[in-house]
Formats: sequence, structure tokens, C-alpha cells
Amino acid sequence: MTSSRKKKSYFTKHLFGAGIECATKLYYYAQNYPENKESVPFIEHAIFNKRLLKDLARSSFPEGIFINEDSVAQADSQTLKLLEQEQVTLFDAIFEHQRMMARLPIVNKDGPTLTAYQVQTKAFNSQKHRLSDKDDNIFSKWRSYLLDFAYQLYLVRQKCPQLDLKALLVMPEKTGLAYIDNLPLILDPLQKGTISDEVTSANQELLVKLDVTDLVTRVWEDSGFAKQHLPRKNFDESIYFLRDLYFDGAKVNPQIGLKCKNCEFRIESERVQQGTKSGFNECWSPHMDTDNPSELHVFNLIGPGTNQLVKRGVHDQRDISLEKLFSPESIVKGEGRISHEMRQALQVYKTNGKSVPEEIFRPAIARELKRWSYPLHFLDFEAGNYAVPVRKNRRPYHLVLFQFSCHTLFEDGSWTHHQWIDDLDSGYPNYEIVRQLMSVPDIEEGTVVQYSNFERNALKTVRRELMKELDQVSDAGRLIKWIEQIIHRNDSSHSQPPYVADLSRLVKNFYYNCEMGNSLSIKDVLQSMMSHSDFLKEKYSQLYASHNFEAMQWWQPDGKGGARNPYKLLMETGEAPIRRGTEAMVVYGKLISREWTDEQVEAFQHALLKYCELDTLAMVMIYQHWQHKLLSDG
Repeated sequence: MTSSRKKKSYFTKHLFGAGIECATKLYYYAQNYPENKESVPFIEHAIFNKRLLKDLARSSFPEGIFINEDSVAQADSQTLKLLEQEQVTLFDAIFEHQRMMARLPIVNKDGPTLTAYQVQTKAFNSQKHRLSDKDDNIFSKWRSYLLDFAYQLYLVRQKCPQLDLKALLVMPEKTGLAYIDNLPLILDPLQKGTISDEVTSANQELLVKLDVTDLVTRVWEDSGFAKQHLPRKNFDESIYFLRDLYFDGAKVNPQIGLKCKNCEFRIESERVQQGTKSGFNECWSPHMDTDNPSELHVFNLIGPGTNQLVKRGVHDQRDISLEKLFSPESIVKGEGRISHEMRQALQVYKTNGKSVPEEIFRPAIARELKRWSYPLHFLDFEAGNYAVPVRKNRRPYHLVLFQFSCHTLFEDGSWTHHQWIDDLDSGYPNYEIVRQLMSVPDIEEGTVVQYSNFERNALKTVRRELMKELDQVSDAGRLIKWIEQIIHRNDSSHSQPPYVADLSRLVKNFYYNCEMGNSLSIKDVLQSMMSHSDFLKEKYSQLYASHNFEAMQWWQPDGKGGARNPYKLLMETGEAPIRRGTEAMVVYGKLISREWTDEQVEAFQHALLKYCELDTLAMVMIYQHWQHKLLSDG
């Protein structure tokens, strides 16, 4: 099974960057090897943020001309033609040279000087950060950005050798503030071609524009830099070497190591089992006695410590000495927290075909659950952070809370479900979400349950915002008072109620079942528990109905003796499915840009509501399994 992605006609900065990191990747890109799907939402979020930043930077050039020809050759020709003018600003300028292509978001020509702008999404504090040390050695965290820019400008230099080049790297300024509300909507990032007059120059404070001309020149010309960071002795040779590798389809022997952990060609095990080829497995097969190295690799062990194993030459979990691990018996008998070393040991035992405990349920779980008082409010927020703020006087990537779900469970086993999602017209969502939470029946009573401490911390953020805007928000005092009732509660590790209890802490420290793998995310914990629990199997084989689901069967067999992941079932329930928080963040970002039809907006909002409801239902399921175990054990 292969990807439908076609081989690119031009060598791009993305391929150049991949080749710098690992030249073997160029073979996999050229041969259309499939990539890991887990990273797709993160990439989409970065793309959306980059669009916002580009449009904000472009708003300084109302006379700018978009290059929008259909082909690269035509766009290159149009770019060069327009650059014959004495003064001109171009957006999405294209430069093509010997099957290599560069697209720059902004180029501004003023006489003999061409200033090129490159936009990156990583935030930068111009008051504290530097790209290089006092000797102009580029810090590693910024190196890939400078290499990207050097590639782009190399092609510009080949096409326009008569011009003096100036390079400006544009990033979100950590200390900058928005001067108007709804800036992402006004920028209109999904429909280029117009710039609103409402985007005043003051909003450029959100951007830092660093002159990196000298650093780019160093990348081009410094033999010491090339020796340390490039595959050939200088930049010129390196760029053509990598280009030729890609177009020739040549496969360089991989230099395996720690860098492989996050390789895009390390695809999901489920897809490998279905016959999808894996570039990661091809690189590692000569070094591991298995057809599926990714499945058995130490990279799959939970928690820290795998780097040390790889450095020692230990790659296969089966090569780890069992004598140095916690024994299953000692883990079961212990009463303290289950450490990541213990979880790693259990993974290694399973990999080696050894028996592991069916379930570990530390006494601490029972003690804490007995402290919880009904009603139990299982609460989940969905939130986003965007490079361009949605509210005046906010910094890049400030937190935006746009949705909540709350399952309230009563002592008799009955439950209710409440939810809210930003309708895009009710004002600032961070304040509206608090107003809506206050209307949930009995929310001030009983126990609030979250998975991680995100909800408490998010409310702390909103409280800080309200404290700064007491004179602007008419009900700020009332909202602050309510928030403080919630955030000042103890976690249930303390003996004094009322509580905001962290379910993820209980899972991480005190719970294990034999179906668990290398993730403690609620999605994976839920699937493991549903595969393990006869109680959940019986209860959720029955149909579930709520605001968002008419008749949903959450327990379905996976054909291997366990349960399918409910989050995968969720993907089958609508035209706009969402199954992870990053996807929700991407969707909301596009909603606030108002580029969809009313029907599309309704579909995506419904998908968001389904996803968020499953998050709180998942918490209910975990609690119900534990509660049933407590009752069964007496």
C-alpha cells in the first residue's frame, strides 16, 4: 500500500531541510513512502499560524502584488519581470533555478536592494533571545530556520545576482500585543488577495523582524559550519548533492540514531500490520532481527531513558537485560506509585513473552475515590493558541477557551450532560465559557474531575485576564469570585475537600492493566481499560444517547479479543470527524476566520461537540470501572 502523494517536480526547502537532517529521507520522499499521520494536525496548525503571520507582515505593504500564476515557470517569469521595476513589493514571489524552487512570502525591492522576508511560527523574545552567540555561532534551536532561509536566498541570488540581498526573519514577538480585537478574522488568512484597512501599523508590534543577512552569509560561506552541519564541504555542493539524491532516487545508507525517534517515516504499527511499507523499518531492519523494528524498538518504551539505551547500542527491547529490571512480583506487591521504570519493565516483559499482571490497582486510588463527594462533574475544555491573538492587548499564542463538556454523575448512577461551544458572536470566549459553566446545575457542589491539571490552570489564566480588565467587563467581579471557588480547591491527594481531582495523576501513579502500552493519554488508557474490563464491555455494548449521539455503541470488538478505540469509532460518526485536541484547535482556528459556509460551520461545530463529549465520557468510563472494582473487591 503506497501513498497517493506525487513526487515533486521541484526540489524545495522542505526537501532540503529533510536532506540536511537525514539524506536517506530523500529516497523515501522520492518513492512516495507513507508518513506518520499523528503529526498531521500539528503541521496543519503550524500552517494556519504561518498564514496569519504572513498576512500580518504583508499588511505593512498595501501596495504588494501577489504572484499567482498557475505554474512555477510562469510564476518565476512574473516575479523576475516585476522585479525589473525600481521599487516593488511582491507576495509569494517564486524563484526557480535548475529544478529547485523557492517561494518567499514577501520581497521588497528598493533600488539595488532586495529585502526578503521569511516567516517562522516559533515565538521569539527580542529582549532576551539571540540567534547566535558572541562569535556568531548559530544556536542549535534556530539552525534549521537559518538553513531554510539560506536555501531560499541561494536561489534568489542565482536569479538576481545584480541585487544586494537583505534577509529578515519574521517571528511572533513574545512581548508584543494586539491593538484590536478579532485580528485573525480581519487578516483573513484563508483568502489571500486583500488587506483590510483595520490592520493598523501598531499591530506590527506582534512581530519581530530580525536582520539575519550576516548569519545567512555565514551558512553559505563558512567552511567550519559546512563541516559540522552540511553533507558536503560547502553550501553550494551540499544543495546540489541533496537535489540530485532526490531526483536520481538514490538511497544513502542511513545513519541511524536518536534522530530517528521522530522520523516522519516511522508510521503507526497498525498501518505496518496492514501491509503499509515503513521507511523507518527499512532503515533499522539490518540492525534488528525483526520485520517490524518500530514495534520492538526501545523508542516505544514509555517515559525517559531511551536515549541512554540507544547511545549504548541497545535498540531492541528484547536485548534489555531482564535481571536489571523491576520484577513483576515486586511491582505488584508495592504500594507506592508506579514509576515509569516499572512501566518500562512491564513493557519489556511483554515483548519477551513473559507474563505480566492483569491489573494493578494501588490502594491510593481507593482512598481518593472515597473522598470524592457526589455529584461528580467530569469537566473538559477545548482550547487553542494562535500566533495572532484574537483579543486586544493579548500576546501571541495566548490561550483561547472555546468549548467545554461536563458529564455530571450522581450517586444513584444517573448522569446528565452539559456543553457549550463558542458561537463566534457572543463575545470573548474566555469569559463566556465561565458564564456558561456557572449555569451547570450544582457545579459548585460535589467534586470536579479533570484529566490533567489543564482545566484548573486555564481558569487561573482567565482570572488573570479578568483582573486586568475589571473596568471593561461588567460582570468581572462575579466571574472572578466563581473562578476562585473552583481553582482554590485541593486536589484529592489532600484530605480536605472540596476537590478538583486530577484523574490522570491517579492513572499515572497508581494504575496499570496488561493492555496498556507506551501512552497514558486518555484515548489510549480508555481503550486499554475497555479491552480489559468486563464491566465496561457489558455496559457500553448497550446503546448510548445524548445531545450529540442518537444511538452509539461504544464497546465494539477489535477482532483480536479486545475493544476498538472509541476515538476511532468517533471518526466514523460524521462528515467532519475530530479525534484529538490539536485537530480541534485547527478547526476552531478556521472557524474564527469565517471562511466556511453556514452548513460547514454547523458540521464542524457538531464534530467538536462530539469530540469534547467523548473526552468527558471517557473519564466517566474510567471512574465507573474503578468504582465497580472497589465494589467487587468489597
